[in-house]
Amino acid sequence: MFETLRQDFARYHRVALAGGPRLARLRAALTHGFIAVAIYRYGRWTRSVRPGLFALPFKVVYHLLHVPTELLFGISIPASARIGPGLYIGHFGGIFLHGDAGRNLSVGQGVTLGFKGAGKSTRWPDIGDDVYIGTGAKVIGDVRIGNGVVIGANTVVTKDVPDRMRVVGAAIRMSPLPPREDEGA
Repeated sequence: MFETLRQDFARYHRVALAGGPRLARLRAALTHGFIAVAIYRYGRWTRSVRPGLFALPFKVVYHLLHVPTELLFGISIPASARIGPGLYIGHFGGIFLHGDAGRNLSVGQGVTLGFKGAGKSTRWPDIGDDVYIGTGAKVIGDVRIGNGVVIGANTVVTKDVPDRMRVVGAAIRMSPLPPREDEGA
């Protein structure tokens, strides 16, 4: 848990350093996104505590922290979600991450990952590594989002997206991303 949380914090610290090195660690630790991520990581840890009866006080503390976080920050990440290290939530409110994701997931304001609803889906999204999900985007249902995908603002994704694609618009237009500098030409 602590190593994963350290990797999450490193992403917040990098952003806080842009505002100047003075008090960057404190600014990073007090952001609403990092607080919500830390509580989520604690909730994930409580699921691993054995025996179950020993875990009960830890789970009570988690729920006492989780509910106010949802109400104050508008960020809901249940402990049942499996999200890799490097989770970055850069904005406040309307964020529901009810899915599985790999490393370095970045989400904007108003992002929803979750079930399709109306009894049509029994699975939530599976997100790859190094994915950016823009403001207001919705990724719903049993879909697989590949590694290195960029999902544009207000895009609704209900179909699988292969690796290294940019997805924009309600009609889902996909285009390949240019090669990264570390991949070569």
